[in-house]
Amino acid sequence: MDDKSSQEFVASQEITMKMTLTPEQCSMFNEWSAMVPTLYLLDICVVGATKLSEESLGNQPRKADLIAVLRDLDRANNCISYLCALMEKVSDSRGKLKFDELKEQILADISSLRGFFKNARIAEEDDFLIGFLKELMGKPIENKRVEYLNFLESLNNEFKLQNSISPKQRLCKAKEIIEKAKALSISVQHPIVSISLACLYGNKFAKKLIKFKADPNKFDAENALADVLLISRFAKVKLEIEHHGRNGSPYQRVHFITDDNGLNELVKSFKPRSVKHQDKFDGRETKLTMTVELEKLLIEASPDEYEIITNLLLQEEVHG
Repeated sequence: MDDKSSQEFVASQEITMKMTLTPEQCSMFNEWSAMVPTLYLLDICVVGATKLSEESLGNQPRKADLIAVLRDLDRANNCISYLCALMEKVSDSRGKLKFDELKEQILADISSLRGFFKNARIAEEDDFLIGFLKELMGKPIENKRVEYLNFLESLNNEFKLQNSISPKQRLCKAKEIIEKAKALSISVQHPIVSISLACLYGNKFAKKLIKFKADPNKFDAENALADVLLISRFAKVKLEIEHHGRNGSPYQRVHFITDDNGLNELVKSFKPRSVKHQDKFDGRETKLTMTVELEKLLIEASPDEYEIITNLLLQEEVHG
């Protein structure tokens, strides 16, 4: 911490080990891991799954598997957070729902979570959630929301990333995408840029996340942006909660649970390192630092293309 108006949270050191385990050893490690007090952040779709009847789950094996995972996490040492789902609802700039309608939805969601989880604690109280809704409804959580939406629409309508791009044209397209981000004053190191490049280079999880459409009227940039922003929102919460966990707070680990396979895979390539908050007269400025495993995202890039793109992404940084 630099001063009273500034806070910084840094990730702990990590040790990565690879080993061959017997089924019994694997089971032991899994059970040990399950004993670690953990805060689980759920997205909207996961929250919605807790409302499904047994009959509905019988017809939706994927949802049934998700519910089985959630039931296994229902332990007294765990905590369930609605915060990411709340931010998804509050930050939707389309303004489809009025305050009272959103309030009713949020309270119904929380009621469902409290009914579903018998042992794990629900992190947020009703008053906090409604206060958050009142404070932020209709206001962008991220200042460049309009620019992000414009960028996504360009990827769909101008760059046609719903189509496979010839390998010979990819590097040129990559440079154009990076220049487009710069023209919109978007940091080329923002996840929205690296994920767009992943789409260009054949990453099926990135394409599944963004869901490009041949018909521009059917492309839902708002929904795509909500999923992309969950990566940075989760990273910030993870850094703060785990920092406090190392300093005596109950939860030493933070995990994110989503029903979106694309998002679930992509989030693994973004490793949160630090987040710094600076309070200012007109709000709060946040600087998030992450390590991006770019090679895992640009799965079809040649070594030369990978090196060129990496250099382009490291050349310039736009704040905001």
